[in-house]
Amino acid sequence: MKRETEYPAWMLWLWEKGPYLFIVSGLFVLLSIIGLFFYLNQRIDQVGDQLRYGKPANYERPDLTAYAVGDMDVAAHPVQQMVYVPVYSHVYYEGGLAFPLAATLSIRNTDPQRSVAVKSIKYFDTEGKLVESYLDQPIKLAALQTIEFLVVGQDISGGSGANFLVQWSSERGVNEPLVEAIMVGVDGPRGISFGRSGIKTPNAILSNSD
Repeated sequence: MKRETEYPAWMLWLWEKGPYLFIVSGLFVLLSIIGLFFYLNQRIDQVGDQLRYGKPANYERPDLTAYAVGDMDVAAHPVQQMVYVPVYSHVYYEGGLAFPLAATLSIRNTDPQRSVAVKSIKYFDTEGKLVESYLDQPIKLAALQTIEFLVVGQDISGGSGANFLVQWSSERGVNEPLVEAIMVGVDGPRGISFGRSGIKTPNAILSNSD
């Protein structure tokens, strides 16, 4: 008489529960894959947010070759405008102590469709003497484009009554650019910041046809 093989209890249990274990294992692997997918997707979103909302790059003086006028005929532009922008390389406090400031000149083309030309950017000190000319030839600002120039806080050559004169030109029907200066100073726990918008000089808009 043939003797029946006796299997260990664990093997019998595995044989009995095998289909259920297979289903549970499959569900576990599936859920793990889904969880990993959502985790990676969240990490990608976080990296994207860091790139979008992270610390901005430090200032670098603009490469003016990137703002070349190209085929724009600046000499034929019928509209010319000069803008005066007050700038403060320092302000006074507590009886006359000087508080140094860094100043950023911002020139923004506010027109959503047309370009404008910036013909000159000149920086003058409190006495009205030319400190620096930032352009040796006209540059072009495309629609809604901005260009910025920084006067560092250590540069006190302008004084408390410094200013920029910015001349721009365009075809007729263009929105006027926004020209402004933003001053910022930090000294330990103390800080100050404020901005000043440019002012059109008398007869600011000149037409070649006038």
